[in-house]
Formats: sequence, C-alpha cells, structure tokens
Amino acid sequence: MKISVFSTVIFTLSLLALTSCATFPYDGNGNSPGYGQGYGQPYGQDDYYNEQERRRLRDERRELERERDRAEDERRRLEEERRRLEEAQSRPTPPPPPREYCPSGFRPSEQRCSSAEKKRGCRDIRLPGGLGCVSR
Repeated sequence: MKISVFSTVIFTLSLLALTSCATFPYDGNGNSPGYGQGYGQPYGQDDYYNEQERRRLRDERRELERERDRAEDERRRLEEERRRLEEAQSRPTPPPPPREYCPSGFRPSEQRCSSAEKKRGCRDIRLPGGLGCVSR
C-alpha cells in the first residue's frame, strides 16, 4: 500500500489541529484563557469567583474573631466574678450584735407599768438596745 505525500500531510495537519485544540483552548471570541483561568470560561470569570471566595473567607474570619473576642470577654467576666466571690468568702463575717437580756428579776415586756402598778412596786426599764423590761 502506497501512501501519498498529500495524505500524509493531511493526516499530520489534522493531528496537529486536534492536539493544539486540546492543549490551547480558546473561548468563543478566539481568546486563550490566561494563567489560572478555567477552560471554557470567559476571561475574568474565575477572578470573579475567586474574589467572592476571598470575601466569604474574610467575612468568616471576621466572624470567628468576633466570636473569639466575645468568648474572651465572657471568660474575663467569669474570672472577675469568681475572684470577687472568693474575696467575699475570705472576709470574716462580723459577729452578730450582742443580744440584750433583761437583768435578774425583770422580764421582757413592751408594756410599761401603770401609775397604780408603780404604787404597788412595779418597775420598768428600757435597755440601750431598745428592749423593755418590767418587774411586777
């Protein structure tokens, strides 16, 4: 079988055309996509999606920083409250005021002796704390 030069040239050119299309894709306007551009996408569309992704990531990062700041503020608040409670517990509690008792022979009573009772020997006193004592 004899192969003509013409058919060899046609075959070589068709192989070259097929490999060049697969290696160097062009969009519909005849433009080759730039470095980092996706195949079959108009020029610059990947940049648009990359910019959206960068914005999304930046927004997520800001939200995470806000969340971290809120958590840090809450931690500080809880630490301050814990410290305040420890201080309050470590302070000695003041002793209760001394309870007043009526002297011997007297009983607690808020009713004072009447004039008739006083003639029969009833005595009443009021202690400095306000407790009234009566001896009838």
